[in-house]
Amino acid sequence: MDWDRVWLKEAGKDRFRENYGSCVLVSLIMILLTGNGVPAAIERRIEDITFAVWFIVPGLVFIAVKVFAFSVLEAGASRFYVENRDYPARVSKLLFGFQCGHYGNVVLIMFLRDLFLFLWTLLLIVPGIVKSYEYRMVPYILAEQPDISSSDAFAISKEMMQGQKFEAFVLDLSFIGWWLGSAITCGLLGIFWTAPYQAATNAELYGNLRDDWMRKHSGAGSWQ
Repeated sequence: MDWDRVWLKEAGKDRFRENYGSCVLVSLIMILLTGNGVPAAIERRIEDITFAVWFIVPGLVFIAVKVFAFSVLEAGASRFYVENRDYPARVSKLLFGFQCGHYGNVVLIMFLRDLFLFLWTLLLIVPGIVKSYEYRMVPYILAEQPDISSSDAFAISKEMMQGQKFEAFVLDLSFIGWWLGSAITCGLLGIFWTAPYQAATNAELYGNLRDDWMRKHSGAGSWQ
């Protein structure tokens, strides 16, 4: 499937601006709690700060919080931005993973994603990066179909990203200027513009790839 990066970013920007306050709040919550929605270098700094704050807390407790809360919030943020493509979504959608009736399944699949990425990264950095793009759509798939099996979630994400990983990488690189501006403004630009702008654009990418996948599997039904 061919998609235009400029058009995708414009569509994401439009959806974000139409529901500006809620988008900023959702992205801010995700940045403060999980570090999601920021480039790897900035995320590492956030993780360093988090470690410094939580150094007296046993490592297993932090891992449990990551597995049972932060990852579920990531699926909820994905739900928010997917819905925001069609209408101004509510901030409460951030809690979707806890309220969908399939909390355990969301926890399991997000844990498996993180585990697989960790194990791939142990091999070499490049395979880990490639796999991160291959699994990129897993939170969005869960956001629309929280009862999906883990094998289907990973298989569909892999299929959706086939031939799209490099283009998605270039899409990420196109936000570097915005994140540099965020660094210059002590993170303010990232909070009030860059993070929600990029998140909305990523949801547009998912929507386009999902629709293409649905066309190829017309008998697969629709996701709710």
